[in-house]
Formats: sequence, C-alpha cells, structure tokens
Amino acid sequence: KGNKPTLVFMSGSATVAPVYDFKSLYDVLSHEYRIAVVEKAGYGYSEIYEEERDIDTLLSEVRQSLSLAGESGPYVLFPHSMSGLEAVYWAQQYPKEITAIIGLDMAVPESYEYFDFVAGNQMMSTGRAAVWLGLHRIPGFYALDTASLTEQEIRQQKLLMYRNAVNIDYVLEGKAVYSNAMEVKSGEILSLPILMFVSDGQDFGEYWLPCQMKFAAQHGAQMIRLNCGHYVHHTQFEYIAEESLKFLSALQ
Repeated sequence: KGNKPTLVFMSGSATVAPVYDFKSLYDVLSHEYRIAVVEKAGYGYSEIYEEERDIDTLLSEVRQSLSLAGESGPYVLFPHSMSGLEAVYWAQQYPKEITAIIGLDMAVPESYEYFDFVAGNQMMSTGRAAVWLGLHRIPGFYALDTASLTEQEIRQQKLLMYRNAVNIDYVLEGKAVYSNAMEVKSGEILSLPILMFVSDGQDFGEYWLPCQMKFAAQHGAQMIRLNCGHYVHHTQFEYIAEESLKFLSALQ
C-alpha cells in the first residue's frame, strides 16, 4: 500500500492450503501492507503436476506467478519452514527484488545436513498410504489453523486438504530438498535485513536451534526465539505481527 513493499507469504512443505494457513497473521498485517500468498504446484488452489522441484524451477514459478498476478515488487518475504531455502536463494539471485526476509521458523541450508531423511521418507510413504486409505479425513491428520477462518473458509481448507494431502509434488520436493539446500548454502552471504522468528526446535531435534543461530550470525540477522512449536504463525501470530511491524517500520 502506497510505496510500501508487498509482503509475500511462502508456505512450508506439504501445507495443503497456504492462503488459509497464514490468514491469522496476514490479516493483522494487511491493514498496513499489501499481501500476496504464493501457492506452488500441489499447494492450495494450484494444480497438482509432476514436475522437477529443483530450486531454480521453484523460484522461477514463484516469480512468474507473482508477475502474472500483476505484482512487481519490491517484496518482503515471509517464508515458513522449507520455503526458507527459496527465500534465501531469491535474495541471492535477484537482490534488487527483495527488501527483507522475515522468517517464520524458516529452514536454513545447514539444517538439512542433520535432517533424518530415512525417517522423513518413511513418514512420507506412510502418509501416502494413509491418504490412499482415506485416513487423512480423520480430524487432526494435518496441522490446520482455523482460528481466523469463516465457516466457508474452514470448509474450503478441509476440501483442499482432502485433495492435496501428501501429493506427488510434495514427494518430489522432499527428494530434491538436500541438493537444493546445498545449492543455497554455496551462494553468497546476504546483506539485506533479516528477522527470524524461531521455534523451540522440539519438532525437529537438537540441531535446529544451533543451525538457526549460526545462520543468523553469518547473515547478520536478528533472531527472536519463541516458546512454541514449528507452526509459529498459528500460535504466536499476534506477537509476530507486532514485532514484524516494528521491523518493517525501521526499513522505511
């Protein structure tokens, strides 16, 4: 709005309905900033299609989607989880397009050097089998935030979960994530403002917080630790909005 940058929300892996997942947070921020929510292939209302999920393809699709929607930047990126890789890569490749990054417990490249891919692949296989059996219709199968949704939006979110749960695009992203992380890690150190909201790390393991702290130190980022799980924008959205607005106002 005005000359302010557009805030672009980028969802974590396997988020079935990003436009609803982030709503509690962006509703607060939308009073002062223009909002864009990216829904990649297999996410939200986007089509499911079996394509390569290398980091260049992912970034190209995001930038093209925003362009086709009439957005031209500059952008402040709000990545959650795995999309932290895309956000950092975007800032590395096209620094003039990105004003700042505000991470929502975003993944950093080094975290994938410690990630248990065997367990992750087993979980993905189990999840696909559960979907085939229809078990994803059981309440609680997915982390769905309904706090700020209307009854119609809750219904839409549920329908998108039925359609998108553990689809092939999520599987292909999982297979490509390590090489994507190493590609991002080999890139330049960022020089733009970064604010990182970081969870307690218990959803991942002991490696999560040290990796976040190391990344913050390397890239000169401000880090705020939260006493909550990975979906920080579900449980701490009011505090995140408050601190984000302070951070953004300092950029003007």
